[in-house]
Amino acid sequence: MNKKGQAMGMGLMYGMITAVMVFVMLSAFLPTIIQMIGMGKGSDSANCPGYVDPNAATLGINNKSYNNATSSDTITCSILAFTPGMFVLAIVFAIIAGIISGRIAMGSNEQQPSYGQQY
Repeated sequence: MNKKGQAMGMGLMYGMITAVMVFVMLSAFLPTIIQMIGMGKGSDSANCPGYVDPNAATLGINNKSYNNATSSDTITCSILAFTPGMFVLAIVFAIIAGIISGRIAMGSNEQQPSYGQQY
């Protein structure tokens, strides 16, 4: 009996289950990732236009909000703005490539030939 189609179907199922789990974890961690990237926008060297420091109003510590008096690094601000989207796209493409290539499948039953074994 040829069970190659059955193994490929199980690999696809494992890949889809893995993809769903990755999306659940990504949706759980994405707000934290965006907040951490937002903290980079408030650094003195970036000084991104439109950034408002959430800690300055509540804690009264040094304000990292946008300051018109200092220069702004527009390239850094642009990269920080695109980072969450590129992060999500990279994960989506990695999952799709893993499912297509079959490398995500946990139930792989391929046996590698060992030395001295005759076929």
